Amino acid sequence: YIHNMSKPTKVKVGWKDINIEYVKASFKKDNTDCYGQYLNRENKIELQEEIAGDDLANTMLHEVMHAIVYHSSLNQPGGPLKDDEAEEQTTNSISNWLIGVFRDNPWFLDFLKNNINKTTKPKK
Repeated sequence: YIHNMSKPTKVKVGWKDINIEYVKASFKKDNTDCYGQYLNRENKIELQEEIAGDDLANTMLHEVMHAIVYHSSLNQPGGPLKDDEAEEQTTNSISNWLIGVFRDNPWFLDFLKNNINKTTKPKK
């Protein structure tokens, strides 16, 4: 999936392969000041091509979380995030806090990667 670690073009979220596109900001057309967006109907995440570093990492995580919310049906009628503002606030809060955990604890992501596929063997 990742041909270039700095600019990946796909991310797998659950059962769905989602394309990642890097686009020029279009504040006038989109009437937005956000760095990215998840577009389910187009099966893609758009990220502003000029963002980098913490902003890029946070935006990528934020948009993946929107995909998780959508594919988990959390934003469907009757779901806890059915209101667009509730979904945005929840997604923004959790992604901001997670990026903080990752940045403040450089060992944390490596720890997860090193342990995620390991199985525990019962002690004898």
